[in-house]
Amino acid sequence: MASLPYHQQPSVIHLYDAPLPRTATRKVKRKDVAAILERLVVATTTPDDVTSELGPVRVAIAGVAGRPARDIGTHTTLQGDLGFDSLMLTELLEALEARGRIVDPTELQACRSVEDVERLYDASHTKFVPPSAATTTKKIEGRDAGDLKLPPQLQDAAKGFIGKLQDTFYGKVMAPKVTGRAFIPHNRNVIVVANHASHLDMGFVRHALGKYGEDIVSLAAQDYFFDHGIKRAFFENFTNLKAIDRKGGARASLRQASAVLDEGKTVLVFPEGTRSESGDVQEFKPLVGHLALTHGVDILPVYLGGTYEAMPRGATLPTRREISARIGPPLCIADMRRLAAGKSSSEAAREIARLAREALVALRDGRSFSLAAKDDETRDAESANGAAKHPLVRLFEELEEKFLPGAVDKPVSFYFTLGNDELSKWTLRIDPARCEVKLGKPDGGTADCVLKTTPEIFTRIVREAYVPGVAEFLSGAVKSNDVGLLQTFQKAFQLG
Repeated sequence: MASLPYHQQPSVIHLYDAPLPRTATRKVKRKDVAAILERLVVATTTPDDVTSELGPVRVAIAGVAGRPARDIGTHTTLQGDLGFDSLMLTELLEALEARGRIVDPTELQACRSVEDVERLYDASHTKFVPPSAATTTKKIEGRDAGDLKLPPQLQDAAKGFIGKLQDTFYGKVMAPKVTGRAFIPHNRNVIVVANHASHLDMGFVRHALGKYGEDIVSLAAQDYFFDHGIKRAFFENFTNLKAIDRKGGARASLRQASAVLDEGKTVLVFPEGTRSESGDVQEFKPLVGHLALTHGVDILPVYLGGTYEAMPRGATLPTRREISARIGPPLCIADMRRLAAGKSSSEAAREIARLAREALVALRDGRSFSLAAKDDETRDAESANGAAKHPLVRLFEELEEKFLPGAVDKPVSFYFTLGNDELSKWTLRIDPARCEVKLGKPDGGTADCVLKTTPEIFTRIVREAYVPGVAEFLSGAVKSNDVGLLQTFQKAFQLG
């Protein structure tokens, strides 16, 4: 085969959301992958000798199954007659989307016959194509109101003014209670996830996060907030809302949200997809898992209480003032990746979405939730001989992974004494580029900063960004020779 010019670009891209065939040594089976690609090409094109009455669904199914399209009938069963498995269903989903239709994967899995798939295909909506401005917005003085674009300086001033109005409303008109602000990671962007039951939710999350929430970008339904010219002009110029197309399928939503994260911004996502009709926390869509794993960012859970009772779906004004926001410890990307290891991309996304929901439910119930603890359970369960690592060994492994290069401008050493056994003494040395962790006392016997406390308190400091109070220092539960360097420690390991 002749080599292609280095600058030649592919004309067609197929997304394949399933594990690729691999050998026992985890190498990709190139011939099997080529066969998958060939089937996708056949399934997404219509041969000249196939008459139109067969329809796109039968052509797609035939291409995936490797059968002549004329041999596929309405009552042909996917599993019984054609031997469809989960991977073939993935290929069929891609083939149908390539033909311009967004099909729900769960509903496709429930289809038993070709007729079922044809019925689902006919009932599904087409891919979203933005209509022309002339057909969707009214003209104002000969100009499309939806195309109104204010200068950046005016936009910033307007957003700041509206932000102050929001803070006045949530802080004075409503009666909010916010807890957990110590968990906000001010040194990096994250994906904020919250339950969604009211139009109060979006603004309340921004208010609850304080300074950190001022520039947060909210992903908002395009068909609701940006559906006509004047409304679209307002939200595009005066708010940090970004349109996300609920009719465009998971892949379109992923691309829209990814563009915001690529700019280094913090994003608010309501993973339930729409407002809850009962106030209960619904199942989370896997989009949030895709975003976190793809972009390598933490997830910050925020549980909103009372907003459903104050202003449920269908209400136009709040009927009660008491609302609350509980901010939990971030779900760190390192922990998420460990828990998702060995899974396909779709399985991993669903698992992270499930864990994010579990974290939110824990906040609702007043319980603590730690991905690191989940990771401990997983590794202990998978241990071949049942021998688990000492908790402090795991804790300092996690701490090392949290190190932020550039957080200090000169070397600093720390000595932690967390008990009386041989695994309770640890030395940590950091400089602008690296972090070194070792068991035992520091070389030379001294360190710049010494911290003496219990393993329980130190675990909370590392995993929950806990800040010991004055009472703990006065009682001797926490002792240190340099409180200022403890703050440096928190900064260097992103614990504040």
